[in-house]
Amino acid sequence: MSKVFITHRVKDYAAWKHEYDADAANMQALGFNDSGHFHTAADPNHFLITWDSELELKEAKARVTKLFSDPDFLGFIERQGVFVDEIEFWVAGD
Repeated sequence: MSKVFITHRVKDYAAWKHEYDADAANMQALGFNDSGHFHTAADPNHFLITWDSELELKEAKARVTKLFSDPDFLGFIERQGVFVDEIEFWVAGD
């Protein structure tokens, strides 16, 4: 099992969250399930997302790295209001 931590900002959390939730099936197809959002105290548009996965660490890291390197995916989330140049992620596992 592995866990993914992603941090970034968005222009409008409510608008972004609607689009993010609508894309849940695609994330699940990649092997990830949303397990929480944690906003900074100062800015609700800046937050940490956590994903859970049954994937082994190496495979989870490879999939997340590929996802956040894909220009089409980055364009898709940028249109949703994500500041893509600020995305950071970490993958941890057993």
